[in-house]
Amino acid sequence: MLKKALLVGINKYRKYPLRGCVNDVAAMRDLLMELYGFSTDNIRVITDRDATTKAVVENLEWLAQGGSEPAVRVFHYAGHGHFAPDKNGDEPDGSDEALVLYDHDKAGYLIDDKLKELYSRFPANSNLTLVMDCCHSGSNQRGPDDIGYRFIPNTFDERKAIAAARKKFLQEQMQFVRQELGDLRSKTRGPDEEFERRFTAAVQKFEKVRFGDHRVREGNILLAGCKSDQQAADAKMGRGKHHGAFTYYFIKLVREAQGKISHQTLMKNLGKQLYDHKFNQEPQLECSEGREQALLFSTFS
Repeated sequence: MLKKALLVGINKYRKYPLRGCVNDVAAMRDLLMELYGFSTDNIRVITDRDATTKAVVENLEWLAQGGSEPAVRVFHYAGHGHFAPDKNGDEPDGSDEALVLYDHDKAGYLIDDKLKELYSRFPANSNLTLVMDCCHSGSNQRGPDDIGYRFIPNTFDERKAIAAARKKFLQEQMQFVRQELGDLRSKTRGPDEEFERRFTAAVQKFEKVRFGDHRVREGNILLAGCKSDQQAADAKMGRGKHHGAFTYYFIKLVREAQGKISHQTLMKNLGKQLYDHKFNQEPQLECSEGREQALLFSTFS
């Protein structure tokens, strides 16, 4: 069975350096090899200056290659996140989530619209697991106990553009839902369950997109370090080494389970670990219905 992974970690940002991201991807590499049988030839690790926008896009294209047979593919990103003003009207908060790669000041941010396009190239029956340890809210000040946060703040002009995009989205959302409900009332005489189903479907068409919509492919599974409005901590963990708190407890729990743990159980226990250790972030699981019960890094039947 094909198993491939792309692991990206960036500490050496020119303006807002971090400390735990390279350690994160090294620990993830060891986990994939020791517990899940990934080979060195099928794991690509890109760190710091090598983690350019061009390199990450090219390696995501590499990750998609390998035929259409059932496979497990992993994309782990540890670094800064950012909000970029939404330009195509698909974000309820007016902003695209973006990865901040090493050359972002020249190449721009890798936004979720581009990620969505890249994910659409993956085989339909492949398990593509996205492990995102970055955040999209807050600031880059150091917190208590020398905790940093994985976020690049927005400029004044970006904040204004995001606010304008949010207003436009809400106007279009209201118009859309009114139209959908009008059509429903005139064309259907079904039970309340049908009304609720149609109403929910109308609203869901305007959900927040995170790191490339998981609905692009049924096999996409997103494991995110925090909510879109929270901070992901970069802190001194365990034996004094810096890690992302999310990645650190992710790997700790998976090792304790010897690799046999479902997405749902992992994220529930991970949230408790973060809460118990006073990290104010709630990890998020997004996947197609039923995938939450599947084992981590396993093929789908």
